[in-house]
Amino acid sequence: MRRSPLVALALLAASHVPAQETPARVDANPLARQPLERFAATRDRPLFSPSRRPPPTPTAHREAEPPPPPPEPPTVVLLGVLTDARGTRAFIRPNPMDKVRAARVGDDINGWKITRIEPTRIIFGQDERSKTFAMFETRRVTTKTARKNAQR
Repeated sequence: MRRSPLVALALLAASHVPAQETPARVDANPLARQPLERFAATRDRPLFSPSRRPPPTPTAHREAEPPPPPPEPPTVVLLGVLTDARGTRAFIRPNPMDKVRAARVGDDINGWKITRIEPTRIIFGQDERSKTFAMFETRRVTTKTARKNAQR
C-alpha cells in the first residue's frame, strides 16, 4: 500500500504542464490575450517610477578629439633690420612670392611669434620651441673647397 501514494505522486509530477501552456491560466488573465501595442502608455508612463516618466536614454560619450599638431615654423627670409626712433623692425618675406613686410617683436607669423630681433638675425618662438633665421646664411666650406682656395 505504501507504493500506491508514491506512484500517484510520480504520475502527478510527470503530468505537470507549465503555466503558459495551460488554457485555464490564459482564461483567468484577460490581459494575456491583448497585443503588447495596447500597453504603450504603461511603457511611456511607468507605474512604479516616482516621476511617471520613462528612464532617460543613455547618451553616447564622445571622446575628446586630440588637439591639432602645432604649426611648423615659418619659412621666412630675413632681408634687413632697421632700428630707429620708432623701434626695431625686421624686413622679412614670409613666402617666396609674398611682398616684403616689416615685422616687430610680438608679431605673429603663421602661428609663431617674433621673440627677438638682433642686427643680423630674427628669432621666432612658439611655446617652448624656437627657430632662428639669419640674414646672411654662412656657406659650409667643404674640405674640397678649402683645398681649392688654399691652392690659389
